[in-house]
Amino acid sequence: MKTPKYSWIILLILVASGMVNQVDKIIIGLVSVPLMKELNLSPSEWGVVGSSFFWFFTISSLIIGGMADSKNTKKMFTWIMFIWLAVQFTTPFVSSLSLLMFSRMILGAGEGPAIAISTSLIGKWFPKHRHGIGFGAVLFGATIGPAIASPLLISLISQNGWRSAFIAMGIVGLIVTVLWMIFGKESPKEIGLPTFEQEDKNSFIPSKVSWRQFLPHLLSKNFIFTVLCAGCAYWLLSVQAVWFPAYFAKIQHFDGKILKMAVSLPFLFAAICQIGFALISDRLYRKTGDIRKARVNLAGISMVLSAICLYLGSVVNSSAISILFFILAPGFAIVILSLAPAMLMDFFSTKNIGKAQGTYVALSSSTSIIAPVIFGNFIENSGTEAIGYGYGFLVTSLVMFVFGLLFWAIVRPAKQTDTTIKAEETVIV
Repeated sequence: MKTPKYSWIILLILVASGMVNQVDKIIIGLVSVPLMKELNLSPSEWGVVGSSFFWFFTISSLIIGGMADSKNTKKMFTWIMFIWLAVQFTTPFVSSLSLLMFSRMILGAGEGPAIAISTSLIGKWFPKHRHGIGFGAVLFGATIGPAIASPLLISLISQNGWRSAFIAMGIVGLIVTVLWMIFGKESPKEIGLPTFEQEDKNSFIPSKVSWRQFLPHLLSKNFIFTVLCAGCAYWLLSVQAVWFPAYFAKIQHFDGKILKMAVSLPFLFAAICQIGFALISDRLYRKTGDIRKARVNLAGISMVLSAICLYLGSVVNSSAISILFFILAPGFAIVILSLAPAMLMDFFSTKNIGKAQGTYVALSSSTSIIAPVIFGNFIENSGTEAIGYGYGFLVTSLVMFVFGLLFWAIVRPAKQTDTTIKAEETVIV
């Protein structure tokens, strides 16, 4: 059976929500220079602001994300979108470090379950061999959104102040929320369509289990090293969101069009990587049924390349070459975030994917708690800010290189047969 046409409507709205979700995250970096000046914040304090988003993000992705297995995901998604809206419309009124941190914590709590809920919805609306493109499309939205929004928001901030950026994103988020409330559906059954019978012959948990039964399975080497590799991506992306704009403005002395290009092009390239590698991965999976060839190799190689690009971008003297490497690094790193959800759908039963995805996001995104703080302390305690940024980029690239290699070498899922892949498109009414 072909993928239902309505599946693509669901996916389109999920992509739009991913765009809003990610821009909400990176907006804090775009306003870093004027907001740090207005609130008189030091680099270490700004690092804590960047980190605070992920304090509740990690907890909510684990607890609330795990509920996606048993709760109505349409209603869950609606409520977390209301939280996004509330934060965007109230942040312009913050006047202190504590209030700013509180707003970021609440936003993180609202955005934490988004990936797990999206994963659950895609699992209901798409057959397994299309999971790569489904997850890739959502993350494509999460990367193309900042690529489009960053230049516009930078201009808006320069003309109307940092508060205008939050108000603008609140309006966009409101539009997406209304679309989801009108067109969002829980599953194909809700509109009288058959559902996909997802076979889980490759998963090591055959049916829905309790948290107590589920937790020991998280100790598998495949899951552990997938989390570690994805953690490297979250580390870099949190640094990109919190520190890249300030680095380009204060260290590289970019302004105007060059600053807009340096901030937005990494997201554009990441978007291309998202959809491009997802298409390649799904094609390889359909041909081979081998998750390692189709998913693991692509993600592992990309992480290693990202580490190399990040290091080179931080040490070369040419501004043009530096921008090029800073464009490449996040794009290659984000490939693991596109392919990991599809891998988890193979590691775990679809009846447990909410728990698995929520745990995966909670653990891997926890690196985002410490990365901005470490960067801030390097910057504040080094001889110059430029030296501090250099230390931060060196540590980041080294960690990414090591864990990218380990993921590539160690993660070896079982190979599915052609019969299994074809069976995934069997339907039940």
